Amino acid sequence: MSKTQKIETTMEVVRTLVGLVIAYAVALVILYAISDDPVYIVRQFILGPFSSPRRIGSVINLAIPFTICGLSMCFMYAVNRFNLVPEGIFMLSACTVTFVSVKLGNALPAPVMLPLLFLVAALTGVVMAFIPAIMERKFNANVVVVSLMLNSIIGFLATWIMRYHMKDNTIAFIGSLELPENAQMPRLFSNVQGKEGFFAVLKSFRVQSGLIIAILCVVLVAILFYKTSFGWKMRLVGENPQFAGAVGLSAVGISFAAQLIGGGVAGIAGATEMLGNYTRFQWTATTQHGFDGLLVAVLAKKNPALVPIGALFLAYIRIGADVVNTSGDIPKEFITVIQGIIILLIAAESFMSGTKHKLIFKAAEKEEAARKQKQQANTAA
Repeated sequence: MSKTQKIETTMEVVRTLVGLVIAYAVALVILYAISDDPVYIVRQFILGPFSSPRRIGSVINLAIPFTICGLSMCFMYAVNRFNLVPEGIFMLSACTVTFVSVKLGNALPAPVMLPLLFLVAALTGVVMAFIPAIMERKFNANVVVVSLMLNSIIGFLATWIMRYHMKDNTIAFIGSLELPENAQMPRLFSNVQGKEGFFAVLKSFRVQSGLIIAILCVVLVAILFYKTSFGWKMRLVGENPQFAGAVGLSAVGISFAAQLIGGGVAGIAGATEMLGNYTRFQWTATTQHGFDGLLVAVLAKKNPALVPIGALFLAYIRIGADVVNTSGDIPKEFITVIQGIIILLIAAESFMSGTKHKLIFKAAEKEEAARKQKQQANTAA
């Protein structure tokens, strides 16, 4: 790696960290300004998510869908096709796995049922991602507009399936029939024995087993991105589609395939959340996790290996917002302001660009001076 590449990589990391620090500082200033007891509220916002094992577990559980949705959006981001349909896919895949599991009941053992449900979820995501992708390819439609409109349709479709094909009429609220036991993923450490000490603390984290799926997804997607020819082609198409076309790559076909894979990953995210955290489907609107995935992908700079870090940070500030909302006088919606600042600072290419250019210029000057000095030495010899 050349010095210029090292500087660019380092500056991207620094720029992201500075953006997060500024956003976090703004959050603390807002809390201090609008709260009647600012010191207590600020302390709760900073330390509240770590104040009990259950809250730490909540951060981890929330980071799981953020991570998998972030991986999904990395595919869209990598090829510069902001297909936002993972938002709807997350909801619909949760609905479809519930529908299939309710219809099959306990006919299949869990080792067969769970892989089947994840396959159904992934296929659901691929089919839904296909619609905006083919609309753009065949009719030159704006993929952002099409996917946003499709999300609304998907939301109504999932609600219709729940109401008219798997509604539980024995409960007082709108929801599906319960998932059979063979379709429910157990919580991690739920079988740990002991009511005191370390084992009791471990059990109280209440972390869902979707954590294992999220880790596997991160590893597999990172390998796909950086250890396979398709990953190289995908990144090349996103960074320079003209050059990709000049060397014989099909930019349209590769971006199309990337969107379908991203949709499949989003389907896995919805299935993981449903089977790991719920006993019945009862969502009547999209969860916003797909859009959260976009924010995570931006934080990670479309690098799958960094997605868990962005997901954990977003989950941390979300749980912190919940803590100050329940324990103080702060509306939970203030977190929207923080997210907006993060996006503006990290997505803005000109943020700290002057510093980066100065460092690159200085490094180039040093390299040129060293080259001339070496040339003079060779001449003198």
